[in-house]
Amino acid sequence: MTAEELAARIGAKLLHPGLATRPIERVYAGDRMSDLLNHASDATLVVTNLTTSQLVRAAALMDLAGLCLVNGVEPEAALLDAAASSGTALMVSPHDLFAACGRLYECFHTERQAVR
Repeated sequence: MTAEELAARIGAKLLHPGLATRPIERVYAGDRMSDLLNHASDATLVVTNLTTSQLVRAAALMDLAGLCLVNGVEPEAALLDAAASSGTALMVSPHDLFAACGRLYECFHTERQAVR
C-alpha cells in the first residue's frame, strides 16, 4: 500500500505523500531509535510519539517509507520541511499509538486475507 492509501484507511491526515508510488509493507511502532535501526527497512512506516525534525532526518538516513505521528499532533514547520526535502511520507493519526497500530494491523491483515 502507499502512504496515501494507508492514511485514508486509518483516518490519518497525510501532510506529505513522500514518494507517491513507494510501497509500505511493514510497520514499526516505537520511540527508541536503537530498536528502529534494527527493525526498519525501506518499506517501513514508523508510528511514533516523537515529533522532532531529527526524526525525519533519521528516517531519511535509513530510507524509511514514512512516518505516522499519533494523537493528532500538529508538527512544527521544521518537521514538515524535513519531510518534504527528504521525500519521506508524513501523516498524523488522530488516534493514540495503540489505536493507530490496531488500525494499521487491520489494513495489512485484511490485505493479506484478500491475497489468499
